[in-house]
Amino acid sequence: MKHNLNSIYDNWLVITIALSVVIIFFSFFSVTSHFMIQNTDKYLHTAAYFFLSFSASLRKPTNYILIFIYFVFFGIVIELVQPYFNRYFELLDILANSLGIFLAITFADFLRKYYSY
Repeated sequence: MKHNLNSIYDNWLVITIALSVVIIFFSFFSVTSHFMIQNTDKYLHTAAYFFLSFSASLRKPTNYILIFIYFVFFGIVIELVQPYFNRYFELLDILANSLGIFLAITFADFLRKYYSY
């Protein structure tokens, strides 16, 4: 487990940039699936922003507030730009994103204390 965390710890910037690109793509371009379960949108937002902010939270523990603010701002900007891509703004998306970020920071803090880098 510690080896996996070290990989995330060492490659946090690459992981964050790659996940940012993926989130931007799926935020602006609708991908419909026949297998999509209804009402899972907010869970997907929470999970996406959890994974997006986890590596930065694991690597930069002294900047939790800045990490939270940055990723919330990232999500807000995406929500504000979505109407230009035939999508729409949802306040609940921002709240789900914020929950994912908060959970990532909390989980990263727990892991850092448990595995003591």
